[in-house]
Amino acid sequence: MAAISSPTPLYHRIYVVLRERLVSGYYPAGSLLPSEAELQESFEVSRITIRKAMELLVHEGLIERKRGSGTYAVERRTTSDFAKSYVSDVHDLLSYLSAVGLGTSLRVISSEMKEAPARICKLMDCAPQDELHCTMRVRNLDGQPYSLSLAYLLPEIGKNIDREGLATTAMIDLVQRNGAVVNSVEQVLTATLADETIARHLQTPVGAPVMRVTRVFCGPDKRPFYIAEIFYRSDRYEYRVLLQRNHDKTFQIS
Repeated sequence: MAAISSPTPLYHRIYVVLRERLVSGYYPAGSLLPSEAELQESFEVSRITIRKAMELLVHEGLIERKRGSGTYAVERRTTSDFAKSYVSDVHDLLSYLSAVGLGTSLRVISSEMKEAPARICKLMDCAPQDELHCTMRVRNLDGQPYSLSLAYLLPEIGKNIDREGLATTAMIDLVQRNGAVVNSVEQVLTATLADETIARHLQTPVGAPVMRVTRVFCGPDKRPFYIAEIFYRSDRYEYRVLLQRNHDKTFQIS
């Protein structure tokens, strides 16, 4: 992290990353945050830098420190009446995901069974102690990082996926080869900030703006079996939607 320069003070960059984790639910309301020592090790900075960042979060009312117990995320409203789902064609999305590999290459960072973050467990409707098949991959375009992909799959879907396939094939193709049937996909786009992991793999400063695309894949039983979180560098990615008017004067997303 130190090798990538930024005019923003280090403590403030860490503050905005931690703030994003709190606002996005990465640290759910009421959950215990990592200790200052753990954050110091994770971000590879001094204790005083972490302390300054935490003080900003306390002042903003996002965290609460309890003497002898630790630091906890404070509950806050994150939903909006304006947040609605729009239905488009699943076939078109799956075709796009299969084709996105053309002209890009993949590098597998990890592939293992482990406990998933709380936000993923909530979306998957599984217990926090349940293990999921979790993978992390970097997709390169023209030899430079383009996206960081995190995939969370039910064990029965991910058990036969090997590193060789992960290094060459789009995840949606791998899961369908393993017998998964995609009935619906919910996709959410969020502007967010690069934490230390995202920054390292996308070669961008901590706190830099990135686009997060979350896709929840459900089968015929309407149960999520695969969740993808893809982080894109904002200088290398744009998302474009075409709205076409139908004969009945309604608009179709394409």
